[in-house]
Amino acid sequence: MSLQNYRGFTRDAWLLVVYSFISWLGDNMAWFIFPFYLKSLGFDYTGIGIVFSLSTLAQASVLFFSGPLGTRMGYKRAVLLGISLMLLGRFVQVMYPSIVMLALGGVLIGMGIAFESPSYMALLSGEVSDEKRHYLFSLSSATGTIGSAVGFLLAGFLPGYLSYREVFALALIILPIRFVLVLFVKSVLANTDRRLNVNRKLLLRIGRFALPSALIGLGAGVTIPYMGLYFNQRFGTSLESIGWLFALQQFIMGLGMFVLPMIADRLGSVRTIVSFNGSASFLIAAMPFSPTFIVAAIIYIIRTILMNIVDPIWNAFMMGFFSKEERSTVMALNNLAWTVTYGIGQYIGGRLFDVSLTWPFLITASLYALSMVVFWNFFSGTETKGYEPPSA
Repeated sequence: MSLQNYRGFTRDAWLLVVYSFISWLGDNMAWFIFPFYLKSLGFDYTGIGIVFSLSTLAQASVLFFSGPLGTRMGYKRAVLLGISLMLLGRFVQVMYPSIVMLALGGVLIGMGIAFESPSYMALLSGEVSDEKRHYLFSLSSATGTIGSAVGFLLAGFLPGYLSYREVFALALIILPIRFVLVLFVKSVLANTDRRLNVNRKLLLRIGRFALPSALIGLGAGVTIPYMGLYFNQRFGTSLESIGWLFALQQFIMGLGMFVLPMIADRLGSVRTIVSFNGSASFLIAAMPFSPTFIVAAIIYIIRTILMNIVDPIWNAFMMGFFSKEERSTVMALNNLAWTVTYGIGQYIGGRLFDVSLTWPFLITASLYALSMVVFWNFFSGTETKGYEPPSA
């Protein structure tokens, strides 16, 4: 393993890497504790699924236009707008824990993510050459993943001393820190010498990535938001133990992300993505048949690492197919495909977990496997193909 590939990044690139650590810490701390917070308010799985879905579908609605708007207003401003909306939404959920206000806060958070996420990726992409993009993306994801591990540890440990609401409120502190970090990044405005042309050809190119993303989103929505509650209900596992489980998988995955670009250099991006995600599909199917928490935990750790460790490789591979002024729109529409189906999956999963602790996993496994079949069919012959300007 050579560290040379991780050298030479700009100051702004390193600021964005630090931003990734801080944001993942806060977001995953909130993500972990939020279902337990809702349970303490008297919601069942179906009710939790409705709150989740409204937030996710609000995010999907804004993703329709947040990509092109982020290009016009400048990626930095779009990220700052997104952080502000998330801060307001989380404040509402902490201060006014009624069903209506929880849903409203979720809508604001979803809108904020829709502005922040694609423009952040576009900012990051612009800080590095095509040849080293997967290294910067992997570094950002690795530090973010380690940050999320810290968030999981805090969320699992603190309920022994604070209420769920108080732990959830601590995630508010992270958002102003994120805002300040982005303020120090140079403003990257829209590319003024080329006008973004959203046409059928561009949408078809995006669709080749969006379809497998949509299948993964649907499968993830059915099970992933409920894993903490599942372990607690199925095995009687404490929040602290669940927090350690989630943190361990994130630490391992974060370290693995430093090595993964070199694996992708050898195997190719497409083979790396399909082999890792395909293996995860079989493991998620085995989850409900685990006899003990220890067995389930081992399966879940390996599954999660295999499924998520390739995300920066996927994003870097996808960015190579599009020009700089297209990338925010591409990220937004690809995220839209994942987000819409994830929101639908959250509602389906809430209904399913109320009647079965087995079927959600089998459905997720089938959708993951199908997504890799589709991805391989689209990209098996295009390992390193980059952006080519359309002919006149």
